[in-house]
Amino acid sequence: MNDKDYFSHLYEIASHLNKEFSLHAALRKSLEKTAEILGIETGWIWLTEPDNESVYLAVSHNLPPALSNFPERLSGWCYCIKQYLSDDINQAVNISEIACSRLKDISSGTNDLKFHATIPIIINDQKVGLINLLSKETRQLTEKELTILNTISELVGTAIQRARLQQPSKDVTSGTTLSKISEAVLFPKIEAIISSLESVKSEKSKIQEALNKATDLQHQLKTLLKETETLEQTGKTLHEFNYPEMPITKRELQVLTLIKKGLTNEQIGTQLFITERTVKFHITAILSKLNATNRTEAVDIGLKRGLFSI
Repeated sequence: MNDKDYFSHLYEIASHLNKEFSLHAALRKSLEKTAEILGIETGWIWLTEPDNESVYLAVSHNLPPALSNFPERLSGWCYCIKQYLSDDINQAVNISEIACSRLKDISSGTNDLKFHATIPIIINDQKVGLINLLSKETRQLTEKELTILNTISELVGTAIQRARLQQPSKDVTSGTTLSKISEAVLFPKIEAIISSLESVKSEKSKIQEALNKATDLQHQLKTLLKETETLEQTGKTLHEFNYPEMPITKRELQVLTLIKKGLTNEQIGTQLFITERTVKFHITAILSKLNATNRTEAVDIGLKRGLFSI
């Protein structure tokens, strides 16, 4: 991979992350592009829950039948998640180093996928998520490929942090303000991007365009912070902006409706003819999509959004 391709790939991913209105769509396109860069067909992205003690599946790309037909197989813990949450993975790990524990005991429908690269998403020492890219064979990624994967993880991590900043204030801890997070997370990253782009001479037009966008974003954030401080001083509030919520699927709505009726996971599984493990998988997705911390809160949010009636 030459420098021209290197920066072209990064520019395209950064562009997707900046222009997509939905974080889900931005992550999906970034995952697809990352897989394309390495010539890999399949991958997925885990994001951490607020407690940083568990993860949920945010997006996936071209899953084999063994996983797409049995989504519960992508729930729960696995080797790479355990290593990541235990602080044993802090940089991109080569494909030759991890055998996918979710596929190793499945005899059919795996498309012969066995190994994966794992790219942790860590921003300012905070775990944000991890990217898994699957391969049929062991493969030693080059130093440049590992470098671009680590850079992509930083771009993706910054986009995720930006989206979380724009969630309702109740989701932000009491000691955290927009100003503090922006100064700690966003501005250093933007300044690093600008500095890197200024130092590169190849692909001048594209790099200049990316530089302009990064500079504009920096200016917009400074303006937003200034307006926020003014509104806080006058006692006024900003109209909240949120990324569009990920849609609740028909099956998830069925599960949520039965939760509202007070059914247990086992009872829900019996009524919908699915396993209890699959029920847990759907509940995890529901809590994530509704930004709820428990079943009761999920039902309350569902009622407020008109997903079902009382």
